Amino acid sequence: MKIGLDSREMNPSSDLEAGRSRDRILDLLLKNEEPMSVQRLSAELGISRNAAHQQVTALEREGLIERASAIRTKGRPSQGYRLSAAGGATFPRQYALLAKEFLAELSRHLNGEALKQAMERIGVTLAERIASGASSIPIERIAEVMAELGYESKSVEGPEGPGIEAHNCVFHDLAVADPAICEVDLSLLRTLSGKSVDHQRCMARGERSCRFAFRDLKPPS
Repeated sequence: MKIGLDSREMNPSSDLEAGRSRDRILDLLLKNEEPMSVQRLSAELGISRNAAHQQVTALEREGLIERASAIRTKGRPSQGYRLSAAGGATFPRQYALLAKEFLAELSRHLNGEALKQAMERIGVTLAERIASGASSIPIERIAEVMAELGYESKSVEGPEGPGIEAHNCVFHDLAVADPAICEVDLSLLRTLSGKSVDHQRCMARGERSCRFAFRDLKPPS
């Protein structure tokens, strides 16, 4: 039997307020060129110094903020904090939009086999960065990686074993204009899985989803 309630259960809004304070600290550190102290953060947020210190400690533990040079005051110097690279990455970035523009410009200057080879190199480079030295990644995890890249993807079971189905394509408009753009996805999947990839369905061909099946590579004869 539960005897008592902790402070969060007694005050359901406390988690929401803590989340808001956390987001506002990240936002303040993003927009300030100079490091900020706990005291200044508490003043800017209108919360107690203790509450601000708890949020700063949690954010530092998660690697979203980091210690900077001490801030000089009339009394003892105060520890300064700034946004870390990981903290900066939490803010929205239009990578998909920029990538589309880069690929569109590239496709205007290349065509045929040259464009396909360029797309393949892009997919391989992206896969190598994601894999971080791993020779292959399970199909289920690759589906999750694609979702993180902006695809509505999931792993599916097919006659050949696990496959991937995606219901949107980051580069759909470009792929409709030139199917060579699909080589980014195909080379990405081949490199991550260490398998050959069969592009069974393709939205650029007017189908409702993209579906990829995987087969083991045939040993060289």
